[in-house]
Amino acid sequence: MQVYSVINKVEKKYPIEMIIAESLPVWQFLRNVYADKLHKMYFSKDSKSPNRISNITNTLSNVLWEKKNRTQHYPAVLFTDVLEERPIHGLISDKLAHNILPILKEEILVVLDPLGERHKSVSEYFHSEFLSIYSFVFSAKFKMKKIKIENSQILDEIEREISLNIPYEKLVKQFFQYAAVFQHWIRKTNPKVIFINCFFSLKHQALIYSAKKNNIITAELQHGIISKAQTAYMPQKKMGNHSFPDYLLSFSELEKSLVSPYFVSSEKIIPIGNYYLENLLSENNNPHPEKMISSLRRTFKRVILISSQKLIEHDLILFLSEAAEKLSDTVFILVPRRQQEFFKLKVIPENLLVKPDINLYQSCQLCDFHSTVFSTFAAESIYMGVPNIFINLNNLSDAYFSEIFSNHAGVRFANNVARYVETIKTWNPPDKVEIKKMSLHLFAKYNLDKIKLFLNDKINL
Repeated sequence: MQVYSVINKVEKKYPIEMIIAESLPVWQFLRNVYADKLHKMYFSKDSKSPNRISNITNTLSNVLWEKKNRTQHYPAVLFTDVLEERPIHGLISDKLAHNILPILKEEILVVLDPLGERHKSVSEYFHSEFLSIYSFVFSAKFKMKKIKIENSQILDEIEREISLNIPYEKLVKQFFQYAAVFQHWIRKTNPKVIFINCFFSLKHQALIYSAKKNNIITAELQHGIISKAQTAYMPQKKMGNHSFPDYLLSFSELEKSLVSPYFVSSEKIIPIGNYYLENLLSENNNPHPEKMISSLRRTFKRVILISSQKLIEHDLILFLSEAAEKLSDTVFILVPRRQQEFFKLKVIPENLLVKPDINLYQSCQLCDFHSTVFSTFAAESIYMGVPNIFINLNNLSDAYFSEIFSNHAGVRFANNVARYVETIKTWNPPDKVEIKKMSLHLFAKYNLDKIKLFLNDKINL
């Protein structure tokens, strides 16, 4: 069972638009919580518990990080997280928003989520104006709000049908706690536009809700693949857009045909491309991957790069271990989603390398194939001319990418290890130049020019 089909069925069957708190149809944000929990229930085997002591010390440090910027006015604000960080010209920057930062300079504040880790020193960053998301999260815990949910029995019926229980009353209360903190900050600092790297977290939807109540423009920078399986962009009926962004700054024109009109209308989808990918194709500024892969080619016939994701990492490594044992002349380089989060087997084939600290983008062009289950990097790698072999675990590759790559000659789908191994052995894909030509529609060109146009035309900045 695919999560998107469950959520779609629920939205068509139940009057989800009637579940209301504080005049807001709360299914707008609860739908993403249910989808996330269903994904974990269906596919994840991760049982690692958080380090509570580390979390407490990090929280105390992060709350105070650059707190002086909390009350200052900035015309523009970017809410993002450390997963978007990449080294650019010797400093850390945001791979989605890097071209926005030098245009707006000191007029844009970056609100950064360290995702449980401790913030780095600002001196390591390309930009200098920062604030921690912890500044808002910590304050929200002390906002006491009593929230009544109208027609909550519909949620009870939905939970019985999908065999899932979430603390929805607590989550709705939490949403409005965040909203109260964001509302106070917005009224005090009065930005003109808020950029968001990923709209569908509880915090970010509360932020958008608060911004809209104060007529502040919100724009999401597309961070991942958008398709029928990405339920966040595919509401099945009209339920209002109080917590959906005003604009989606997309990778390409393609997203206009993939996003539901109940999320954002097509004229509010503005293709801006992908700064980091565009920059990488114009210059290669890190010789390390070239040295590593050249060294591997002295021993192995083929080099295959694997982009992973936390949700399916356990099963993916088991799959790759079996494939590696059958292909002794091939080396597989697995790049986990985050450095500290990868599954370790007691016995792992010598030709399966787990490399959490290499740069996917810089390594990919040097490899023979790229493989993944459903990472967005599939689109980026094929745009760079590298053929993709999808590892279709639990039919996730098909669900996320079949619409986009159904007729692409540079792509193959493998449902099991035998088919994957056979594809690697026998497939003779088009050369990289041809694959690039076939993939031009995936990312718009001239990211800097398109961002300048958006800022001038829509924001007047």
